[in-house]
Amino acid sequence: MEISIFEQITSVLTVKSICSPLGPDIPAGSTADDLETLECAVNLDPFNYPSRVVAPDGNVTGIVWFEDYAQLEHASEPVIESVMQPLEPNELLSSSTTILDAVEIFGSKPNGYFYVIHINGIIGVLFYRDLFKPLGRLAFLALALEIEDEALRLCQSAPINERCWSSISENRRRKATDLFKLRYGREPKLQGDEQEDEIVFLPRPPSDLSLVIGCTNLVDKATMIWKQKLVTPGTQTEILGFFNDLKEIRDQCAHPGGDNELLPKGRLAQFVNSAKRMRNSLRESMKSHSSRAQ
Repeated sequence: MEISIFEQITSVLTVKSICSPLGPDIPAGSTADDLETLECAVNLDPFNYPSRVVAPDGNVTGIVWFEDYAQLEHASEPVIESVMQPLEPNELLSSSTTILDAVEIFGSKPNGYFYVIHINGIIGVLFYRDLFKPLGRLAFLALALEIEDEALRLCQSAPINERCWSSISENRRRKATDLFKLRYGREPKLQGDEQEDEIVFLPRPPSDLSLVIGCTNLVDKATMIWKQKLVTPGTQTEILGFFNDLKEIRDQCAHPGGDNELLPKGRLAQFVNSAKRMRNSLRESMKSHSSRAQ
């Protein structure tokens, strides 16, 4: 099966490219005095970046966060191992995990972060907020553009394009026609526009219907899909609600104003799942209508 350009983009956008860095490694057996020296030497920043505790053989034995440092002076054993946090299997995430898959993992687990593993080594920590860095937003934008492209091609398909065009209001058709004029510098040629005195045996010029549909906005395409019952589920609330969310996320990703969260964890995971189902439904509908036209 052919892989779309959008799928190629999302498949290479992994958590490795967006995870937050770790602080400098801390040797096992370090004391509070050792940490003060290390902080001066390598600009240790426990407020923002956790550090690995590394044994003499090079193995990572645990992770130290800021709150752990504060406990070191009062620990029964004043060495870093007494306050470090162990690495739990449910806190580990492969560096090859795609950003879209990470969304679903965050949505299904209570974790506030995951340690990113690359070739058996911890290379960073992934917070939920990291998903909304520019590369993370690119994954969501690619998903949104893919669905909009699938929706457009479905509405433009020859067996149903006239019905789709008629599904939207006259005002929406007028807006699309005006955009067509701006893009192409001429009036669109639509079926049924022939003059009464046209010589019928002359070949008709090709219709611009598909191009005009391409001038509609995302909500118009959603209306066409809903009214023509082109996908399942087919209720107005489900289809129009999904496409409204899609438009909002697409616009935020295309014009970011910061790294703020697009949606809470649960809602974003639900959206990504809905987007994948909608993508598959659009493809199945396209296959179905294409086969009927043959």
